[in-house]
Amino acid sequence: MSENQNQRRVKTEQSRKEGRFCRIIMAFFYAFLNCVRYYIDLLIDAAFGYYYDPTRQCIPKVKNKIILDSATTLATKIRKGELKSEEVVEAFIDRIKEVNGIINAVVDDRFEEALQEARKIDKDIETGNIIDADFQAKPFLGVPFTAKESTSVKGMSNTMGLKIRQGKKAKYDADIVENVKKSGAICIGVTNIPQMNYWQETGNPLFGITKNPYNTTRNVGGSSGGEASNLAACGTAISIGSDIGGSIRIPSFMCGVFGHKPTTGLISTKGLSFRDGKETQTMVTAGVMSRHAEDLAPLLKVLLGTNAAKLKLDTPVDLSSLRVLFVVDPQDPFVSPFRQEIKDSIWKIVSFMRDECNEPPTAVNFKQFRYTTKLWRFWMGREETDFKSDLTDQNGKIAVIPAILKHFLFMSSDYSTGTVYNLISDLFPKVDETWAKEETEDLKKALTDKLGDKGVLIFPSAPFTASYHHTALLRPYNFNLFSIFNVLKFPVTQVPLGLDSQGLPLGVQVVSAPHNDHLTIAVAKALEKQFGGYVPPFSAS
Repeated sequence: MSENQNQRRVKTEQSRKEGRFCRIIMAFFYAFLNCVRYYIDLLIDAAFGYYYDPTRQCIPKVKNKIILDSATTLATKIRKGELKSEEVVEAFIDRIKEVNGIINAVVDDRFEEALQEARKIDKDIETGNIIDADFQAKPFLGVPFTAKESTSVKGMSNTMGLKIRQGKKAKYDADIVENVKKSGAICIGVTNIPQMNYWQETGNPLFGITKNPYNTTRNVGGSSGGEASNLAACGTAISIGSDIGGSIRIPSFMCGVFGHKPTTGLISTKGLSFRDGKETQTMVTAGVMSRHAEDLAPLLKVLLGTNAAKLKLDTPVDLSSLRVLFVVDPQDPFVSPFRQEIKDSIWKIVSFMRDECNEPPTAVNFKQFRYTTKLWRFWMGREETDFKSDLTDQNGKIAVIPAILKHFLFMSSDYSTGTVYNLISDLFPKVDETWAKEETEDLKKALTDKLGDKGVLIFPSAPFTASYHHTALLRPYNFNLFSIFNVLKFPVTQVPLGLDSQGLPLGVQVVSAPHNDHLTIAVAKALEKQFGGYVPPFSAS
């Protein structure tokens, strides 16, 4: 061996050793940081628990068992004449009246109008004005639903949590609301949101905070938090939400229901907040929420309209042929350390899928999972909306620095702290465009190649179950576990997995490559059958 070759070999070996040493140091530092943060999180929970625990309320068990049925079952019973639509709608209205004073989920209702619509449906069925073909075209005929207050429902509150819009009513139905109404479903109310939908807890200066039916001292998530809370408490049969950074899946996780964020770009955004449906680049998509997995695909078809043909929602899925990937901890430095019960729920699914599938599940991780904070911020900056303008009801732009100072000096209550956090985030240095686009495309390609048309990814929803009110302000980046899939525009189903030792919902995200929504929904059904799915936040007996 020549002297030059020997020198190169020595340098290469030295570089390997230095790289190995650096990795060891970084692993040690990450473990140390996680250990410190783990106990800080416990301290936060203890402090907030000391304040909130004495205020806890319990919601009553249901009096009318029909509201526990799936929307699909209710529609079938109405079609067969086993139930009247009026009877069904009235049962859900009674339930809202019973629990809403506790959970504060529904902020405007149309109870009388809904009952009138239900009576008309019943009369049309009795007189034969509705025939089999009508039932096929209207899969949710006579079944009640609710929508977010930020989603336009004609004649209903549409303030988006802004004081400047107090008293405003929607002048038209959002496209998704119109589609759900065409399916025969009856809107009975609209539900609470974070201000402008931009926070991971549901509350605003107009309507206050929404509470978790499993434990009223806990967060319901956001932004579809009013929907999830009301749905879990059995105040509606089905819900429609929207998702730009986990807005369907965070509340679905915290409130123990199913939520599906479909492949992005297939559902009209007209009527979602200030959106007009003409956006050419957006991470936001409408989606569906339910207590029963069997309702997801039928309701998703309704929202998709003519685009339903672009998905394979009626294609049977052979679970044994699936390729299953999983992540226990993506090691995002901005996300809190994972509690053991969360990890155990992932391993429980992995064990189940190992028995069901021909190919054993494979653990994966990608470096980009650690960059979600920057990637999501970059793509949010590409949205065709103007947050500072929207906060003034599109009448000029908010003065950012004065608004921040007024809020923290208690000189103004116009904006929530979550809103102010978003204004502060806007002051951070911009993310490099070339880097963000390259990392996004690299992750999208790598994950798409791994998943193919027969793969699903089991991914954690959160480092722990629903935490106390307002603690998200101290842990603002835990939503990264959800928002990375908005960046990628992949379909995701949030699946409930029973309750933890505190009686709070556990859950997991099931992800697939774009246009393979049928795979995640099929896995959701299998997990529901195996592990029980939704568990009521009250005694069901």
